[in-house]
Amino acid sequence: MRLFLSTICIFALALVIKIDLEEGTIPLASFYEETCEETYQYENINVRVAANDTIYSLFATTPSPVAIPFPERLTAFYDINPHLQKQALVAGERILIPIKVKANNQCQK
Repeated sequence: MRLFLSTICIFALALVIKIDLEEGTIPLASFYEETCEETYQYENINVRVAANDTIYSLFATTPSPVAIPFPERLTAFYDINPHLQKQALVAGERILIPIKVKANNQCQK
C-alpha cells in the first residue's frame, strides 16, 4: 500500500512540476518593459491583367515587402476583388493586388 501511495505522490509531483514549467506561476510580462509590436497594413496595387495571367503569376510579379502566407494574401485579394471569386481573369481587366507594408507605429521606447 505504501508503494502505491508513494507512486501516486511522485506522479502528482511530476504533474505539478510539468504544469509549472509549461505555464509558469509568475507572469513573465511583469518583468519586462512594455514593447511595441510592429503593425502591418495592406496597400493595393492597380494591375492590368495580360493574356494567360493567373493569380499566382500576378502575385509573383508584385511581391510584397513583408512576407505574407499565400492563403492570407489570397483572402485579401478576394476581399478587394469579390467579383473574381467565381470568374476567371479577363485580359485587359484592371484588378487590385494586395501587398503588406509596415504601418506607422506610434510607439515610445
